Amino acid sequence: MNMKKTLQILVLAIAVAIIPGMTLAQRYLTEVFPNVTVTTNVQYGTNISIFPPPTPASIPLVMDIYEPTGDVATNRPLIIFMHTGSLLPRYINGTPTGSRNDSATVEFCKQFAKRGYVVANMDYRLGWNPAGSNVDIRRGTLLNAIYRALQDAKACVRYFRADVAATNTYNIDPNKIIIGGQGTGGYVAVNYISLDKTAEINLPKFLSGVTDPTYGYVAGQSYVNQAVLGDFDGYGGIPQLNNPNNSPGFPNNVQFAFNLGGALGDSTWLEPGDAPTVAMHVVGDPFAPYSQGIVFVPGNPPQSVVDVIGSQKIIQFANQYGNNDCFKNAGFQDPYTLAANNYNGGLDGLYPFVTVPAVQAGPWEWYDSTTVVNGANALGQNGVGIWSNSLLTNPDMSKTKALSYIDTVMNYLNPRIVYCLNLPTGVSELETASQLIRVSPNPATDYVRVDLSSLNTDVKSIQLLDVSGRIVKEVVATEKRAYDLSRDNLSSGTYFVKVILSSGEVNKKLVLQ
Repeated sequence: MNMKKTLQILVLAIAVAIIPGMTLAQRYLTEVFPNVTVTTNVQYGTNISIFPPPTPASIPLVMDIYEPTGDVATNRPLIIFMHTGSLLPRYINGTPTGSRNDSATVEFCKQFAKRGYVVANMDYRLGWNPAGSNVDIRRGTLLNAIYRALQDAKACVRYFRADVAATNTYNIDPNKIIIGGQGTGGYVAVNYISLDKTAEINLPKFLSGVTDPTYGYVAGQSYVNQAVLGDFDGYGGIPQLNNPNNSPGFPNNVQFAFNLGGALGDSTWLEPGDAPTVAMHVVGDPFAPYSQGIVFVPGNPPQSVVDVIGSQKIIQFANQYGNNDCFKNAGFQDPYTLAANNYNGGLDGLYPFVTVPAVQAGPWEWYDSTTVVNGANALGQNGVGIWSNSLLTNPDMSKTKALSYIDTVMNYLNPRIVYCLNLPTGVSELETASQLIRVSPNPATDYVRVDLSSLNTDVKSIQLLDVSGRIVKEVVATEKRAYDLSRDNLSSGTYFVKVILSSGEVNKKLVLQ
């Protein structure tokens, strides 16, 4: 049986318990929230970019934040998620992906948020030269691009910890932060928890073989010049190439990491004490090695860059060093774990995707041919060529296939996060009530109906509040289970419907047009 069919069978196997003693429909393990609220273009920092021209230039660093709609929890774990794209923009990188708005990236973030997580879908700085005429240009510019992305990810973590210290806008637990990503984002995630010493970027393979003033390389010295770019945390450097003032002084450690594809620069970077890690990887990935080998970047033809270790070696060392001991004795017996164990050689925390055909990359991705061709052509790229090349490594690409892989990732990864971070999987009475209360239409024009017919709890009153928190309407509850609130003379804008229960309060956002 091929892996695609196995995945589709696993999708149907949801009736099996995921962790010992667990029941279904539990927070962080299954989708307990039907809707997600997305706040777009939240700025977490500012830094100097080398792409697009003119460069260098100061640019805002932004993210989209996904939250479970109606959630009342105040100590939620945070996932910082990073998209793929070979560290260049979509289409310019020769592929249909490379944006936080990619279909798969958005789907991952929505599915995490529906389970109860807060998710930061972050952008990071791009730019390197994959078409460089020699390996020093390709290797050096790639290492610098990863380095800038690491600095950005750390700035993002600090942003949230700074926010917690002020208002905790997103109700997160600053001691339960997870970093992960797909493809290139997977590279950044695994390097985030391991690359932290200057000696690690001074290994022989990361020393320039030439002196090249164009790129600032000096023969025999590291491609990454920390005196210019700042340290790993993004502090220091020179103002023209690094802004060190992105939430300085707050810690940027994380408690868990995961990667879908990607690789680590060198095995010596891994050490005891690194954060627990879960990896999912296509065994026949042509760009990032499953075990160890050379990184190739997409293109025609693909370009070799540097030798690295892939997910199989990453998890081997993580388990060997005890970094994954938090789920070592969990005793998972769900179908996803059993399927992974058929291929991972006993390395818990590693899900190898054995595909047919074997050579594939990013089977969780999907995209539309018209969008790809038109979008690429609009940027002066060969849209038909990009579309055709994408099918060489994702030959039976479809949304159905992608969702099967995403489902497997979710059901393999989340139990291990829950187990290691000791996340409470129960759903409170207020959370249940929030899911059962219906406010419609929304947006509304003349009136809004608050439907409580699915509730099995006492209701005291219903209030309509403006954005300042002022009560503009209030209804004392009776035996009725549905209430119509007329708009009257209320102006257009955002309001909140507050349902006061015997056990607490539930707030629903409402827009009046």
